[in-house]
This record gives sequence, C-alpha cells and structure tokens, in this order.
Amino acid sequence: MQDLLKSLQEKIGLTAEQAKNAASHMLDYVKSKLPAALHDHIDNAANGQAHPDAAGTSGIMDKASDLAHKAEEKAESFLKDTAGKISGMFGNSKV
Repeated sequence: MQDLLKSLQEKIGLTAEQAKNAASHMLDYVKSKLPAALHDHIDNAANGQAHPDAAGTSGIMDKASDLAHKAEEKAESFLKDTAGKISGMFGNSKV
C-alpha cells in the first residue's frame, strides 16, 4: 500500500491525504466488483500480507476455481431438475 501511496504522490502530485483517500476509494471500488469471498484477500494484498489460508495469489485462484466449480454443479443440477419437470408435464419420465 505504501508503494501505491508513494506513486500517487509522485506521479500524480497528490498530497499524502489525497493519495490515501484515492487508494482507499480504489480498493473499495475493486471490492464492489468482486465476490465478498475475495475481499479479505484484496485487503491483505494491499497491506502486503498473505491471507492466512492462502499461499499468495494461488489461494485466490483456488477459491475462484472452487466457486466456479460449485456454480457449475448447481447449474447442472438445476438444468436436470428443470428438464425432468418439463418432461413430466408431457408424460415422459425419461430424462
């Protein structure tokens, strides 16, 4: 975070307080666009810390992969259930 603050001050000419406010706003904006499960990772990365259950960015990627896998499983289950219900409406129980 200190590197970002220093860069904002040097390259853009912000005061220390302006740089702190800008960096805080940027982090809040990024977090608003991502799932809440990643918010701690972003905060920890901004503060130069690894998340307790993550080994650098691989932890973030593992969580993202797990979320995608769970979403895929739920979508598949939903589609099978829906197909079965629609098929049952027309007297066909084979789906």
